[in-house]
Amino acid sequence: MPTEQNLLDNYLSNIDILGEGMPVWFNARRSDAAAALNLHGLPTAKQERYLHSDIVRLLEGEWEQYFVARRHPAPKELLPEADANRIELINGRAVNNGLKISIEGAVYGSLRAATCSEKYGALVEKWLDSAADMSDTPTALTRMFVQDGAFIYLPEGIEEQSPILIDNFYHAENEAELCFSQTLVVAEKGARAEVIITHRSAGDGRIFAGITREAIIGEDADVHFTELYDLQQNCSIVNNNYVHQTKASHCATMSCKTGDGYVRAAYNSALTAPEAVSDVWALFLCGGEEHCDLNLAVRHLAPDCRSYSLVKGAAAGNAVGSFAGMVYVAQDAQRTDAQQQSRNLLLNDTARIFAQPQLEIYADDVKCSHGATVGQLDDEAIYYMRQRGLSEKQARRLQIEGFAYDVVQHCGCQHMCRHISELTAAKLEKM
Repeated sequence: MPTEQNLLDNYLSNIDILGEGMPVWFNARRSDAAAALNLHGLPTAKQERYLHSDIVRLLEGEWEQYFVARRHPAPKELLPEADANRIELINGRAVNNGLKISIEGAVYGSLRAATCSEKYGALVEKWLDSAADMSDTPTALTRMFVQDGAFIYLPEGIEEQSPILIDNFYHAENEAELCFSQTLVVAEKGARAEVIITHRSAGDGRIFAGITREAIIGEDADVHFTELYDLQQNCSIVNNNYVHQTKASHCATMSCKTGDGYVRAAYNSALTAPEAVSDVWALFLCGGEEHCDLNLAVRHLAPDCRSYSLVKGAAAGNAVGSFAGMVYVAQDAQRTDAQQQSRNLLLNDTARIFAQPQLEIYADDVKCSHGATVGQLDDEAIYYMRQRGLSEKQARRLQIEGFAYDVVQHCGCQHMCRHISELTAAKLEKM
């Protein structure tokens, strides 16, 4: 286990710098995460959740890690036309290491600032790491090294009118850099908000980004996430997301990969009280030598809950796409309504897509379904469009755009929806 040993040695050598200025409880949990990595090691293809993602290979070689903030070029502002509450992160660190409060009362900004705050520190201590699974060693790895990230707190009853944008920017020049960040979203009873998360990169160096996001969705709260992966080819991201939902809450997630980088993203939802609702829509577009691995897991732990997931993928060139889904229904989760679908397109003979939806049901009064297809473009539809004056390329692109629209339309912010549509169109031109 040389890769794991290198990471552990680096952690032990820099433990004082990592923990500087952070509360005792925060650093104690960091040590627990290091113990989990030491015990379990990094995941291999023998583990079902990581069947198509070789995390050890991604982390092989010489990497730089910086435990103090460095100067990086400022990225171009994303969605300047949107009236958004912005949290800007560069290589996992908040650009403005502080907290802000929106007009409606949402608190947002640096996770580090919130952790060290007299006002919000107890809230962070209560909820941080409460939903995350430290037996998932990439999650534990992030927790070992994390120094900052994003924090969003939606107090009871507020309805945030403007989206909250977490803009993750990764940059490296002439070297390979590891960076880690953690996000905590706490929505109290009856809160409403739209949260946008973006991942983009620049520079000619390599980046590995480890990300963990936890969202605690309170009773009757409603939070909509839109997540965009628009990374360069030299950037890899392993992103583990955990949602904990309580009574009558609703959480919706729309995830889209349009960039060229390596993406392994997991979306885990736990419906812990009656009438909770989870919706997930995901789209990945892969060409060339690209790789995207999406893992969805919904745990129905209470009666009268509903979940729906639709994952669509298209692959060309020598790209590899994969989807693994699990719907778990506990014995007491009667009257569960769960649907899971995966629809995929292979645009040539060398691309590969793997789809594996699963159900695990222990209740007897449920309505559950799952399905997966991997196919090609409809030749008859292309022929029909060409008869009406379109070229073959135009007909193929139009059909793929229609295929992707089922997911893209669920973006909650119109400015972000337009941005994703433009990136999707540009990606299809290259595929």
